[in-house]
Amino acid sequence: MSDPIQFSTRLKGSSDVARLLNRYPEKVGRTLESLVKQEARGLAVELARNTRPYGFSQKAKKLGEKAVAGDILKVFAIPDQAYESAQAANSPHADRFWAHIKNRRFARARQALAESPSKWKHLPVGRLDPKHHHESRTGPQANVTRREPAQIVTSRKALDNYIARTQRKVGFAKGVWIKAAKAIGGRVRGAAHWTTRHRKAPGSATVKKGTKPSVTLISRLDYMDEVLTEAGVRLAMEVAAGRLRRALATSLGKINDRAKRRLRRAA
Repeated sequence: MSDPIQFSTRLKGSSDVARLLNRYPEKVGRTLESLVKQEARGLAVELARNTRPYGFSQKAKKLGEKAVAGDILKVFAIPDQAYESAQAANSPHADRFWAHIKNRRFARARQALAESPSKWKHLPVGRLDPKHHHESRTGPQANVTRREPAQIVTSRKALDNYIARTQRKVGFAKGVWIKAAKAIGGRVRGAAHWTTRHRKAPGSATVKKGTKPSVTLISRLDYMDEVLTEAGVRLAMEVAAGRLRRALATSLGKINDRAKRRLRRAA
């Protein structure tokens, strides 16, 4: 497993939020630690938003599911496709292969295919083996780039079921950051259900208390650097910090407005 990816959030120094808090502590009614946690939860949600497939919409989810199905169909072919490949080579072995498939004589079907001039003659024929999919995920975003299948599977239903099971993992990488946000404590807002459902996602957080509190978000997902870019990280940090500054400024504005109304009533 690769080293964990970590992001820390602190509110100190020249931070606008820290200055506001230090200037109006009696008005804000919040501790620096609570604000650090709030910013960290917001950062975690934004990191999830910027992890592939980008966004939290149903469209993003469907794009992810479509990509999963496309990748799997590059790895596994069904007997119909193998038959067409052998038949295209004008091979008498094609009909023999198909007859063995229909009678579930898969070892003999494999032999018939191997004896044909088909470009798939070297492929194994049998029950779907997920290892072929896992070993094929070598692309830049842990995707499949192969041009030919790795296996001829003997059951279309098994292939469809495998695709459906794997599609349920869409959002798993996003779920790493959501789980880290939950580890901080407090309510996590703004994330879609399909990213929050992954309880086994390897995300966590550590909280440092005291006069200089901080929160560290931790991802132990091996391929996180393949689905979250540096530009995405920078954008997440900017958005999270900006949202917290605006929220705090809005709160201070409301507090000041209430104070002014009380003064007017007292005058």
